[in-house]
Amino acid sequence: MAAYEETDVLIIGAGPGGAGIALKLAKAGVKVTCLEQGPWVKPTDHPHYHDEWELEKQRGWAYDPNVRQLPEDYPVTGTTTPYMMNNVGGSTVHYAGHWPRYKPVDFRKGTEHGLEGTIDWPISYEDLAPFYDENDEIYGISGRIGDPSYPDRKQAVRDPEVLPGKLGLKYAKASRDLGWHWWPSDNAVITQPRENREADQAMGNELSGSPTGSLSTPANAHWPYAIRHGADLRTNARVETINADGGRATGATYLDRVTGERHEIRAKIVVLAANGIGSPRLLLQSAQKGHPDGLANSNGIVGKYLMHHVFAFCDSWFDEPIEGFKGSFGAPLYSHEFYHTDVSRGFVNGFGMQVARSFGPAYAAMGTHTGYTAPWGEKHREFFDGHFANHLMVFMFGEDLPVESNRVTLDPDVTDSSGLPAAHVDYALHPNDIALAEYGIDKIFEATRAVGATETNDTGVLYPPPGWHLMGTCRMGNTPDDSVLNKWCQTWDVPNLFVVDGSTLTTGAAVNPTSTIGALSQRTGEYILRNIDHITAQRTTPSNADAPTM
Repeated sequence: MAAYEETDVLIIGAGPGGAGIALKLAKAGVKVTCLEQGPWVKPTDHPHYHDEWELEKQRGWAYDPNVRQLPEDYPVTGTTTPYMMNNVGGSTVHYAGHWPRYKPVDFRKGTEHGLEGTIDWPISYEDLAPFYDENDEIYGISGRIGDPSYPDRKQAVRDPEVLPGKLGLKYAKASRDLGWHWWPSDNAVITQPRENREADQAMGNELSGSPTGSLSTPANAHWPYAIRHGADLRTNARVETINADGGRATGATYLDRVTGERHEIRAKIVVLAANGIGSPRLLLQSAQKGHPDGLANSNGIVGKYLMHHVFAFCDSWFDEPIEGFKGSFGAPLYSHEFYHTDVSRGFVNGFGMQVARSFGPAYAAMGTHTGYTAPWGEKHREFFDGHFANHLMVFMFGEDLPVESNRVTLDPDVTDSSGLPAAHVDYALHPNDIALAEYGIDKIFEATRAVGATETNDTGVLYPPPGWHLMGTCRMGNTPDDSVLNKWCQTWDVPNLFVVDGSTLTTGAAVNPTSTIGALSQRTGEYILRNIDHITAQRTTPSNADAPTM
């Protein structure tokens, strides 16, 4: 191994958590190095350029790395179908860009019900609100301020919301008629042009990424500017071990996947941002002298309390065109009518109802979201004509409980392309989550039938749910007894080691997590920037009470 290099802050992972911190620190003149095990994704790499793009997105662009099996991927064994990408921008390269925030109640679920492993966050919505605003302005968000189900917020910069289309208007009418909450959704989709990025042209599916740059991701909103300010982003750099000396992180050893060479980088501060499966995997495989059970894992919590959200897909068809395949894929609207806990329903927590665009004709013929497949033969055309353009889909999107036995460990037998241990996931839904989801399915179809749905189909409660959202496995908390991180996303065991990604989230809420991950990255970056000398010198277990204030 060649002689080591040095940097001020070493970031592992180029997704929303790592990119947010890199941009903030680089702009302030801090020497930042980021290691990303995957490559850049070029516009022409997207499946939109393939003649059979709807099929290609199920193959080379499959959400599941076990299906893709690209060199930058690593296997995930066990009970979860993980939805992740390993490249610059992380999984935002193919996310939907739905951009809601957590609500104030989401930060105090331990006080509200404390069921199973639920604890309160060590911060409040009010602590995070200014960083939500800051993060939104970096990404470029479309939407409408004023949702009455949220606290008032400053008039942050917003592009006009994506147009609802016929399907959005249909569900809005259902909600109005039933007296339910609904609101146009915030989306990480720009509807006005930005530097080097085209405004959304309402051309459909963003779930295969956006080759025009209208989908806001760290690859177009952060990294070009962080690099301009001096950040060193190294792609195809797979971290083997986060190194430590006693109670401090000293940097990392990584493999160049192109040359096969091994390198060491030493750093004053290390930030881990490798997603809710990748981060605990790396901490566990970094077991070493003084840390026999993995780095930052003296309490045995690393990898535990995995959350995905509980999901069901609900398809409805009408006897008139809904044209859900037209328009921006950004979610046109959502309803949070049943978001808050009401124990009279028989469960705690709540769910959102999120309207989504339909996909293209091939996907419709293959069964849309719920496996309702067009028949072959003489009935095919009749079925297709009555279903393709007449389709409306709503996600049942519920908050699952953080259960200790839902966890990430290392697989003792399976390895990635570099010979490093695969991640293994054990996950099962709690009965509370199942009851919540079944109630949500009923409510969604109550709405669509109220406005004329003639046919409905659903997946039932997806069990286990798709692992789109990988949360909770290095969670924030109030003491070293119940968490891996303190209120600054700083590990209790190793004061100069931070974790900022989905693993950080204490509870999952009933909304997509990316905007909250981004807000936490801004808050943590600000803390590091203002306290870098103290963090570098700190050699005892960090304390929420004693940590320097900003």
